[in-house]
Amino acid sequence: MIKKLLFSSEKEKEKEKDYKIQTFTYFIPSPPARKTGYREKEFDKITYEILNRGYKIIDLKTQATTNATSSGMWVIFLLKALNENASLLDFTSEEIFSEPVEGLYQIDHE
Repeated sequence: MIKKLLFSSEKEKEKEKDYKIQTFTYFIPSPPARKTGYREKEFDKITYEILNRGYKIIDLKTQATTNATSSGMWVIFLLKALNENASLLDFTSEEIFSEPVEGLYQIDHE
């Protein structure tokens, strides 16, 4: 019983470690007018990859934008690494994705 409590306590400490916090910013252009909704598959794929590489979404913001040349929506995630492997990633598009993704930025809180 004591070993189990100590092991659980060690797991909790691991979860509480102060791992790196980074942003993920992505622009989704406005689609052409449609009668039905659509799924932003590229964004879903990117989000899936980030979450499955050991990050937790701390915050999510959106900002619609319209100008003379384009319109769409910025999606801004604040992400926290949940483990040592995720914390070691420099979180550049080349490290996470096979093709570069525009709009991927890093904040270094160290």
